[in-house]
Amino acid sequence: MDVFLSLLFIVVLFAFVAGLIKPAWIKQETRGRVFKFYGLGMLALLLLIGLVADPVEQAPAVAKGVAHEYQVIGKDDTSFAGRKRLRWVITAPTALTQADRAETAKAAAKALQGQTDADLAQVWLEVAPFAAGQGSQLAMATYTPDGCGASGKDCDGKKWDVESSDVQLTQEQLAVWKAWRENRDQFMEDGMVNEERLKSFLANKFGTTPDKITLPWVSRENVSG
Repeated sequence: MDVFLSLLFIVVLFAFVAGLIKPAWIKQETRGRVFKFYGLGMLALLLLIGLVADPVEQAPAVAKGVAHEYQVIGKDDTSFAGRKRLRWVITAPTALTQADRAETAKAAAKALQGQTDADLAQVWLEVAPFAAGQGSQLAMATYTPDGCGASGKDCDGKKWDVESSDVQLTQEQLAVWKAWRENRDQFMEDGMVNEERLKSFLANKFGTTPDKITLPWVSRENVSG
């Protein structure tokens, strides 16, 4: 129905334009009659098209994350050239969604910056203490109140840089990961971990096969700050 009305509107529009140029082309006496007949006709068609057109589907609302309680398990000072830059490592086992993890990291960064008056406050939300510093953070939030970045010179006004992951890890994955970290040193050879031997050891420990011994991959996405 809406396609037919759209085509009809185009026909009426062409007739309207032609009539304004020369009323006789569409068998009208004056331009006033052209405007009255065809102009009102186009208006009526527009209203009718609007009524029968399919409604635009609204995107589902994305629930805002909730900041959870967290525990600080580490702190680093990377201050440089008079700019106070601090990083905290935290855990928050109850923050399970991407949005909650992002909000938890942001809340920690904001609170810890307020306590220290840091020019740059960065928070790493880790899976657990054993996983800290391995690049598998569940969320990362960097807060620069003055909007001048890490150097203090790139003043673009951007105060937040936030990344978060939606990965869901099982207890089995966490147990294998922890055991890997606890036992890797005894399988070091020439500065490298002999992963085949370590996997065989862990497979025996967990009653499975070596090919089932894998470490989880934690990827993050940028989220709005």
